[in-house]
Amino acid sequence: MDKIMLKGHGYFERRRKDGSKIDSWETDNLIVTTGKVQVAKLLNGVDATYFDSIAIGEGETGDTVVVGDTTLKSEVARAVATLSYEATAKAVFEYTFSFNSGISYAITEAGILNNESAGGDLLDRFTFSEKNVDADTDLYCKITITIS
Repeated sequence: MDKIMLKGHGYFERRRKDGSKIDSWETDNLIVTTGKVQVAKLLNGVDATYFDSIAIGEGETGDTVVVGDTTLKSEVARAVATLSYEATAKAVFEYTFSFNSGISYAITEAGILNNESAGGDLLDRFTFSEKNVDADTDLYCKITITIS
């Protein structure tokens, strides 16, 4: 019997405004229940709302992802990602977040959703140690979902 598995991997990078890298980190994630439900609906056309957005937030330090998560803990920004396909069986989501003057965040979480504004279905969620961003620091996110 074949089983379909979904696995998420995130690559994150803080960059100066000139594009030079400050630091980077990688982490695996958890595909949450709402994401699995939406994937099943997409497979047979019951729903056509595909995943297209990346959100970032200031969750709790040391927080862990659980399969019942339906949102980020404390979302601060969301944007439509650049979507691509990478062989073999990899869906790629990329976006670089920039921040206005006077704005700063301690980012600790990220996820993929199927709505570019509030709400929507959460596919996956990442947590990581606090990474500070502000008007001088962009945050590049590349999230890859592999189907095996």
